[in-house]
Amino acid sequence: MTSIRPSLVGVERADRFVRDVLDNRGFHVVVGVNGSGRSAVLDAIAASADPYPGRIADAPSGSTIVVDDAHLLAEQRLDEIAAAATRSDITLIVATAPREFDSRIDKLIASAGAGRLTLAPLDKTSISARAAATARPISAALANAIAKSTGGILAVVDAALAALDSELADPAPLRAVSEAVAAQHRRMLLDANDDTRALLLAARFGIVPEPATAAQLVGRSSDIESSVDLACTSGALDATGALIPAAEGPLIELIGDRRCRTLLDSVTDIAVRSRLLDATAARALAQRGVVHAGLADFIVQQADSASVEAAGALYDAAVDAGFDPAVLAARRSEVAAATGDLDEAARYADVVIDSAAVCDGADLRTAVRVSASVAAQRGMLARSAQLFGWLGEDRLGPDAVWAALSAAAAGDRGAADRSMAAVSALAPTSSTASGTLLAAGVLGSIDSRSAAAASVAAHSLMRATTLTGNTSGRSCSTDTAAAVAALHAVHCGDLARVDSILARALPEQRPGSEAHTRLLLVGAWASMLRGDSAEASSTLDTLRVPLSHMRNQLFLHAIRVGLARRSGDAGSLMTAWTGAQNVIAEYSADLFALLPLGELLLAATRLGQVDRVEHLVAQATDLLAALGDPPVWASALHWYRVQAAIVAQTPDALVPHARALAAAAPTHPYSAALAAAGRAWLGVLQGRPDPTEVEMSARTLTAFGLPWDGARLASEAALTVTDTATATALLHIARSLRQPSSAGREGPRSTPQPTGSLSEREAEVAELLVLGVTYREVGSRLYISPKTVEHHVARIRRRLGAESRSELISMLRAMGYGGSTSTSSSDVTV
Repeated sequence: MTSIRPSLVGVERADRFVRDVLDNRGFHVVVGVNGSGRSAVLDAIAASADPYPGRIADAPSGSTIVVDDAHLLAEQRLDEIAAAATRSDITLIVATAPREFDSRIDKLIASAGAGRLTLAPLDKTSISARAAATARPISAALANAIAKSTGGILAVVDAALAALDSELADPAPLRAVSEAVAAQHRRMLLDANDDTRALLLAARFGIVPEPATAAQLVGRSSDIESSVDLACTSGALDATGALIPAAEGPLIELIGDRRCRTLLDSVTDIAVRSRLLDATAARALAQRGVVHAGLADFIVQQADSASVEAAGALYDAAVDAGFDPAVLAARRSEVAAATGDLDEAARYADVVIDSAAVCDGADLRTAVRVSASVAAQRGMLARSAQLFGWLGEDRLGPDAVWAALSAAAAGDRGAADRSMAAVSALAPTSSTASGTLLAAGVLGSIDSRSAAAASVAAHSLMRATTLTGNTSGRSCSTDTAAAVAALHAVHCGDLARVDSILARALPEQRPGSEAHTRLLLVGAWASMLRGDSAEASSTLDTLRVPLSHMRNQLFLHAIRVGLARRSGDAGSLMTAWTGAQNVIAEYSADLFALLPLGELLLAATRLGQVDRVEHLVAQATDLLAALGDPPVWASALHWYRVQAAIVAQTPDALVPHARALAAAAPTHPYSAALAAAGRAWLGVLQGRPDPTEVEMSARTLTAFGLPWDGARLASEAALTVTDTATATALLHIARSLRQPSSAGREGPRSTPQPTGSLSEREAEVAELLVLGVTYREVGSRLYISPKTVEHHVARIRRRLGAESRSELISMLRAMGYGGSTSTSSSDVTV
């Protein structure tokens, strides 16, 4: 049995065909487009047989006759082949290109019956096999790239493989492959006539060669079928009839720029008139410089229904094709905003706003909404409110709800009420209902001074998240119902509701979008509050927040600061704090940014840099005052300021915020819990803690999703009381509040495994000592007394033989302690 030949490696069924021809007399046909390997098959046969060199009619019995390129032969020669094909005493092998419109070739191919081999393009698997046999093994990725650039045409594949250099890591071989592929395409196109080349160019833009469109393109109908056949078998088209991408450059070079421009105009006319365009071809025509009204209109239609990821490039192409850019500015701004390009969004929106006197009303409303959304994402909600105010209540339309929300969040209750008055005239669609419920819920939460009113507001916000309506993926607004509702839930201490909102809303948002990232950040915030620092850190690690998205940057850096502060690592805290300086300098306080502002205030207090955030705290204080100091929203900031007073050891600074929490307590359960905790902390700071009050407050804080805060209160109180039994009981409470969360959600502690002769507890103490934590802080974190910490340190010194504290720290560092940049979330400091 003849083994497979190198020239046929990877050519489907070719080797088996050669063996059958050599073993069986009769008529056989090899069919394939130019470059597909017809001649290679004939060469393989000729190498194992002795072809008869004379006329076919004179061939003696038992001879083998080989005929190449039958599609180019004169009619007389084809008649001779047809006559010889009936002989059973000879072996006749004919190679030809397919000819759909040449009945002689079609009949010849059909007469071969089972003795026909049709050469198909090589796929990546066949290319890999051919490379291994004729050149050298190549990667699957390179084989796939070669398949795409060559269309699987054997001659072009061989040119690519021959160009491979010895080092694939070097980009030069890939350039050489591309150049070789282009050169081979050019060689195969050299013999093509002008009409064939014109049809191939049309195929690049979606017009598959066929007689009707071909006649329009070349301007004649006579012999047009022959031109179609030549184009279809040129070896420059893929299996779908489209031009192989790598053949485009050589084809245009051979056609010439001037004729190419003329042909492209004709191609565009035919494609538009015959409705043969698709978005890819239309965009390619525009990129080739074709200016055509029908083409531009088609591209706009495609862009209007395309995904946000594709729409921007299509609108650009429409403008290139001659569409009025001013007419598209509003749509382009909306798409740019949806894809996160705030600079482009603002630029296009400004084009519309600058021409407000003459532009379409719907476009102006879109541009204002986009500009307001950009401002909100950049941390300037006051500017969002200003933009809606400039537009005026009479022109707001459905955006009245966003105008009301922006004004309320910026502290302008009067403007919010005026915008809400315009909402009543809106059509009761699902999206309008959602926005109305959202705005009403926020305003209700601001006004609520009773538990019943607060419940109604929360209910409105939750309902808003379930009525998303028919909004498109490119529609942008200043915020989302889910984000606002989730933040409201955090302000109420209802972390379970946060989880519920996010579980419903996240799948509805486009991954990577600003809205999706915002929801993930709120979720990370909830994780941080409940003590799940591992989950919060894991979420942050997955996010890529553009620097221009200041709202998300604020939450991102505040969470980093909060996690570092809770870890007790002063170095990590300083690093996180330094990273937050740009957003601190650029942001303007609003109702929905109070949580991160409070976290940054605590870090600033700890680091002695309160002056860096004083402007934000002042803005937040003024905003809340303008809204009547609403308990639901103000309580969290008051609690942060209570904690700041604790850190600064200034009981007097704690009192006004504790009083504010106490005043809100009757109408807001979360405020009541924080107020009680504030009173308990005041007793701790004054050295007169009430153990019963401390325990009750600690457990209540935990019930509201703040186990870290509850455990910290109990542990600090334990360090203050003089009674050993009470101190032990409080430390036990602190441990009980933190350990279930830590074990259930975070896994094992991140302190090192005991090294050498140190016990597990001594290893924990050693880790914190190297990090520079004081005995009191060590005791607070590990829920043991400072005296117990001293005993542990003394034992460690004895075991290691350290003569001084500095020597002890050096020895512990050499043993690997202090290398962890994160600790268990139960290891916390205020």
